[in-house]
Amino acid sequence: MNFDRELINRQLKKIIESRHFNKSKISCDLLEYLVSTSLEEKSPKEFTIGIELFGKKYGEETKPDANIRVYIHNLRKKLNDYYEEEGSKDPLVFEIEKGKYNVRFISRKDIRLKKQTGYFYPFLISLLLLAGTVYFYMTSEKKEANLWKDLPVWQDFADDDKKTLLVLGDYFVFSGKLPTGNVGIYRDFSINSEVEYEHLLDKNPELVQSLTRSPLTYLSKMSAFCQNDIQKVFAKTGTEVTIKLSSDIQPTDLKEYNIIFIGNYKNMGLFENIVRELHFSFGISSGSGQYIFTSDPCAEVYAPENSDLKQTDYSLVVYMEGYNNNRYLFFLCTQDIGNISTVGQMTNPAFMEQFRNNQLKPLGQEYFKALFKVEGINKTDLSFELLKVE
Repeated sequence: MNFDRELINRQLKKIIESRHFNKSKISCDLLEYLVSTSLEEKSPKEFTIGIELFGKKYGEETKPDANIRVYIHNLRKKLNDYYEEEGSKDPLVFEIEKGKYNVRFISRKDIRLKKQTGYFYPFLISLLLLAGTVYFYMTSEKKEANLWKDLPVWQDFADDDKKTLLVLGDYFVFSGKLPTGNVGIYRDFSINSEVEYEHLLDKNPELVQSLTRSPLTYLSKMSAFCQNDIQKVFAKTGTEVTIKLSSDIQPTDLKEYNIIFIGNYKNMGLFENIVRELHFSFGISSGSGQYIFTSDPCAEVYAPENSDLKQTDYSLVVYMEGYNNNRYLFFLCTQDIGNISTVGQMTNPAFMEQFRNNQLKPLGQEYFKALFKVEGINKTDLSFELLKVE
């Protein structure tokens, strides 16, 4: 390195504060990371960048992460645009060569000399490289989209003529006077619907004066994470998806749409009766009641646990035929970590390919019920285990 670190850091600060970069957190974080590794004379790979910068989790069979290449491509473009305008007089230029993930620090004088000695040839090479890059990304994106469409479950949604409804399980709340003296929102874990709320008032008529049905509702942490994972898959397959809350679902939706439901065993709403009619060889329960029932009195019943040290959740994925030649996909859990982990795995191409080969093919059918055990801390999953598929 022939340049002073202080000069490099000053130029880095100027770039990330420029109008070309200041609205793109990903590009800023990625540039800072690549500058730091380049100063340490390291040349990170896609796999390393994904883990160290973006906190990704890769399995042994995970293929190269196309998103990292896209981020690098966008970063190069932003740097080029920056040096065309705001940074046209910067004494130092940051350059990321094609096919490499480290930063070269070049003086403006060297760039001018290079242009004077051979302008047309580098331009022609750049043009060919650009065309190759465009072709590569177009074909790689097409291959990735085809990869998703070839996988179980998601291929069905992509090829179906019916539109898809992504339903997020929201929680029932009511309002009343808080201990502070103000009016606020209450959430009772045993009251998950209008009917259960009315039963509460019937048994405790004195509460009529202090409690009222609230028009508000709320979603848990898992809704944001799981919705993001699902929408990424649908973007790759080119399939449209509409989002709705479980409290807003109408009976007509059950036959007009393909439905993906993500929620808690307690806030299934209209889907509760559908799930209860299914046959299970196991049960799921907790101290507040039974969630999944089985007709076998000797069957194992799984009980989620929650302590200061560890959370254990038993999440269920049900893929089944609907009422009108449509299809339902349910992600159910008792705690956020269950669905966050399960949806994350089921939207991972490597896992789904393994799931198809090892689980679905032996079953000889497309529909299934899969039970998972997820353990974690503070709603962060640390372990994931597929217990059974039927």
